[in-house]
Amino acid sequence: MLFVHKDASAYRFPFFASSPPKSPPASLARSFEDALAARLADLHLDTASLSWLTRAVRVLALTLDDAAALLADAPVSSSDRDALAGHLDSGVALLDACNAASAEIDRLLRRRLHLRFALHILASSDGGRDAERLRKARDSLEEWTVGPRRAIKPSAVDLVKSLAPANPPKGKLSVARRAIYAVAAVSSLIVGALVAALGGSEHLAAVRVPSDLPWAKEYHDLAAAISHKLVGDWFAAELDAAQAAVQKLTDVISTNGEDMTETLRKSIEDTKKATGALTEGLDELSHAVSGLFHSALGLRNAALLGFRVGSCK
Repeated sequence: MLFVHKDASAYRFPFFASSPPKSPPASLARSFEDALAARLADLHLDTASLSWLTRAVRVLALTLDDAAALLADAPVSSSDRDALAGHLDSGVALLDACNAASAEIDRLLRRRLHLRFALHILASSDGGRDAERLRKARDSLEEWTVGPRRAIKPSAVDLVKSLAPANPPKGKLSVARRAIYAVAAVSSLIVGALVAALGGSEHLAAVRVPSDLPWAKEYHDLAAAISHKLVGDWFAAELDAAQAAVQKLTDVISTNGEDMTETLRKSIEDTKKATGALTEGLDELSHAVSGLFHSALGLRNAALLGFRVGSCK
């Protein structure tokens, strides 16, 4: 028996459906670039923190997702093959940079175990009267203190440099070229900040994009803010807070005063709070970097498909 919906006119059979008209290429590019400008403007850098790095990495992932969708909808000609081939090369560097960042985040999470162990010992130290437990806790805290704050591979800096776009494009650009150039510039900026935060401040060359691009002002404003924050031995606020709390707790334990119980209790609570914020920040950043990796793979696949289509024209 054939069932027909009362309002059959509201449904169309697939073989009678007509595809919605595609937006013209210029409209596609402008929509992509306007969205990028808005995201960069919203990414203002007030406090250098793991939470800000997480937001920045997510903005980059969204940009890659939009670029992949744009390449799927926009016409790709044989003249775009050079730009697509260039992204296929730099896309590998982006994936490698994600892996380097993930490895460093994992190292920091493992290093944080020294803090958790020390706090566990202190929780059962009889209010600070168990000298042996205090000694073990202090030793564990010192393991955190003497360990390297940054240990990301130096090669990660070279990966960031390879992400930077070549000379600014001139003349009228196709939709594909505009998207690929935007991806390269934003990847260089945000991954550069990520690697600098995890691996130490580096003097990475700033990219100057053409001023006629709709997102140029927002990009340069953000680049200037990042450059200002990366001066000297910049590090994420959550890690600095944990370092300060650990140092204070170590000093309190080393004092061994008779009236240290309340001071010790407060220092333990401060260190717990700082450790919790650090753990949350590292976990969220780890998830964001993982998402960026998958977005980079998606854009690479879209570029590869466009490269093959362009070669057939």
